[in-house]
Amino acid sequence: MKHVRVILYLGLASVCLVANGCWSDRASTELEDGLKASNAGDYQNAITSFTTVIRLEPGHAEAHYYRGLARYQIGLHEEAIKDYSKAILIQPTFPEAYLNRGLARHRLGDYQSAIEDMEKAIQLNPRDGNAYLSREQMEADGREQGIGPEPNED
Repeated sequence: MKHVRVILYLGLASVCLVANGCWSDRASTELEDGLKASNAGDYQNAITSFTTVIRLEPGHAEAHYYRGLARYQIGLHEEAIKDYSKAILIQPTFPEAYLNRGLARHRLGDYQSAIEDMEKAIQLNPRDGNAYLSREQMEADGREQGIGPEPNED
């Protein structure tokens, strides 16, 4: 009877390994499809593909990030922020996720959080000129709205 259990467990383990391999292949295909759709401007289909990847592999930081980019493109800024935040939670050293979350926060008028995201993006990737320019713009917009410090004139 013990041998039957061992064989049964080994059989189940094999099925799980095969299934996980299939899911990974499907997730890769869906990610690729999502990127193609996004590059073609078909953001709804891109979101659908990235959502499928997330269902198959919830810890896939890039899928959350790319879905955030697609959502941002169609004006779903709050949803994009959630996706970027999830990507950051999974992969805390993801500078592009901080940068794009900052852009979405800026769009919603949350200047302080946007600037903090730009600071983190710069810390993680000091060579990203877009992060510096975006931070400057956010600081200027914040000052225009009466939020944040005046520029340092030293």
